[in-house]
Amino acid sequence: MSLQAEDFEALLSGYEMVALIANSESVDIDAITQALPEKTLYVFFTGCTKVLHKPFEKDAMLCHRLVAGGARFLKSQKHFDKAYSLFANGLKAEVGVLAERGVPTGTLPLSGPRRSDLLPCTLDFDYTFGPLYPVGRMPTTGFAIAVWLIEKMPHANVCLCGFTGVAGLQYGMYSEHDWTFEQIMLQLFVKNGRIRRFEDNLSEPMGMFARIHDRFPEFSEATIALVANNVLANRFTGMERQVAKLWSKTKIQRKIGGFFKRFKTFGH
Repeated sequence: MSLQAEDFEALLSGYEMVALIANSESVDIDAITQALPEKTLYVFFTGCTKVLHKPFEKDAMLCHRLVAGGARFLKSQKHFDKAYSLFANGLKAEVGVLAERGVPTGTLPLSGPRRSDLLPCTLDFDYTFGPLYPVGRMPTTGFAIAVWLIEKMPHANVCLCGFTGVAGLQYGMYSEHDWTFEQIMLQLFVKNGRIRRFEDNLSEPMGMFARIHDRFPEFSEATIALVANNVLANRFTGMERQVAKLWSKTKIQRKIGGFFKRFKTFGH
């Protein structure tokens, strides 16, 4: 379908909620669809086969990562074929996302938003937000969409599903993304009520940092947040590098394990 940027905004405004579904193993799509309003638009990403294991019948759209200035898709055709097979009722829209590595402050801005011949609607994170993202790291597609919605559609009711920033056992987390920075920004918008997290409905209201302030009021919330940010950033950066190394070193073992798992399935 032909969809321009203004049409995309009009489409989203017709829904009570816009739910962004991360490709995370923490996502329980059945629990999400049962809890969210009926008039919800579900936003998936190209690799949505990680969270969808049967056809999805509710209103949905797909977001695809574009690279080389919009000249090609990041994912291969097989990922698209698998994704399309899960939306038998069709998609409300498809959107391309351009989000390259963060650049130093002072770098000349793009002269205008980039477009792609691959999709009728393209969101250019780099043009809209300039040198926002940490230098040398690359925004996740989900983060780029979320921040774009926050700024461009201030009245949209946005719910993040599976945006935990925590590595699971099944899927890897690429160290080229700055997960800590993304979680800080998203949590700031959660705190001021601009967006919500689906997972917050499942957790206790007071976090560990709030407990520190409650017990030691001489430490302001701002001071605790600043110290926590520095500590967590250092720890997570180191952990991401170690996880990436382990994921790379166990690639062969996981392939062998997957082979025997499929072999066992075929044997039955």
